[in-house]
Amino acid sequence: MSPAGIAEVGGDSSYAAFKRQGAKVKLITNQQVAELINADDSIQAMREAFRTMEQGAQQARVRTSAGGVMLSTMGAIVPGAQVAGTKIYTTINGKFQFVIVLFSTETGQPLATIEADTMTAFRTAAATAVATDALAGAGASTLSVIGSGVQARSHIEALLKVRSFKEVLVAGRTVPDAFAKEIAAQTGVATKAVSMQDAVAGADVLVTVTRAQTPLFSGELLREGTFVAAVGASKATVRELDDAAIARAAAIVVEWKLQAQQEAGDLVMCAPGIVDWDKVAELGQALNGTMGYAAQPGDIVIYKSIGVGLEDIAMAGMVYRKACQKYSW
Repeated sequence: MSPAGIAEVGGDSSYAAFKRQGAKVKLITNQQVAELINADDSIQAMREAFRTMEQGAQQARVRTSAGGVMLSTMGAIVPGAQVAGTKIYTTINGKFQFVIVLFSTETGQPLATIEADTMTAFRTAAATAVATDALAGAGASTLSVIGSGVQARSHIEALLKVRSFKEVLVAGRTVPDAFAKEIAAQTGVATKAVSMQDAVAGADVLVTVTRAQTPLFSGELLREGTFVAAVGASKATVRELDDAAIARAAAIVVEWKLQAQQEAGDLVMCAPGIVDWDKVAELGQALNGTMGYAAQPGDIVIYKSIGVGLEDIAMAGMVYRKACQKYSW
């Protein structure tokens, strides 16, 4: 075993060793991921990954099911980070277990196997933070979050890195009072539990991170100028936003259009004519200046996230580099 209990298989221990035959393949655990990275690191990694997205390539998600088990894979080649890899995960009774297999793009050698449950929470929220920073109004003061799970917590932490919100409103199927108190204590930002309708109507930035299968609220409740990040639904058969919300959007941004056209239920379930895919932009375009959208006062902008391989492999590359530095591999 290496320092801090990281398992090894094979030859040498330094980063350069992976250019030689017989290099050791590291196993990095969820606990070690949590010790290696934070929200700031994750946001930086996501910003760079999407800004240079066109330099690499992605594999869309593939799902296979049998006997109550779903096996899913998604991956990417990220030349700027010198890594390629695949995230593999199971879904059983609604619970997920994630692993990433990471390779060097210089040699093709396997670098690491990384438990990715902790990393997935970081990367999803970080991507939303990057989108918020690029697309939300500079004066946004109220963050509303619908949901009270792991992703809700991660999103609040990440979005507070890119905007100085004066208050956070949290809502769900039931009013999450205990969750609101925890967030207030952790962040120092005034946080209160409200009804879903009040959360929507009061938001400058609205994040939905639920497992809803049907729309959570009427899109007519959105006030002008709201930035919406719809994060919870990642299948073509489920959605958090209704047609009214989508129809009111002056701009719609996704991570990767090819995959969004297959999986973004919030968009693909809309009635004909609601979504013009030719006008849907990718997050990378919002970052590199090629989106072609000029924000106007009062515009509603929607960022629809489903999670893509680029996020996972860019994050894994960052985790691996930090592990090399910390453990002197």
